[in-house]
Amino acid sequence: MLLALGPAVIVTAPTAEAASAAVTARYEARILLLVNRQRLRYGRHSLRLSACPERYAESWAAYLARTNYFVHRNMWTYLSACKGSRVAENIGRGNVSADRMVAAWMASPGHRKNILNGLLTQVGVGAVFSHGQWTVVTDFRRP
Repeated sequence: MLLALGPAVIVTAPTAEAASAAVTARYEARILLLVNRQRLRYGRHSLRLSACPERYAESWAAYLARTNYFVHRNMWTYLSACKGSRVAENIGRGNVSADRMVAAWMASPGHRKNILNGLLTQVGVGAVFSHGQWTVVTDFRRP
């Protein structure tokens, strides 16, 4: 399931020039914090960052931002490469805060299901600010 966010503008969203590595790291950290808050709210354990999902999320977000595509990757490749027994992916795009991105995912049944899936234990978060909008990927995994 894809999530296409409209042209919402949030005052706190950075300009293209301000999307430094530090701003991106804060945005990604906020996504993780908010996803884990939702999981705890619904009685799930927090996800922990893991190297393989993180590498895949970062590279896919960069690819989507660079090409302006908005599609999910081949999940079999991710499943095999990260040696997972179960994987899932959320993608989002828009000039919105991390709070709005996670809220939009929680309002979407498929994305919400991924976030609240109690079988998933690890996550990677990738975000790229390009062309006036964030492209965000969360890759979930169960080893």
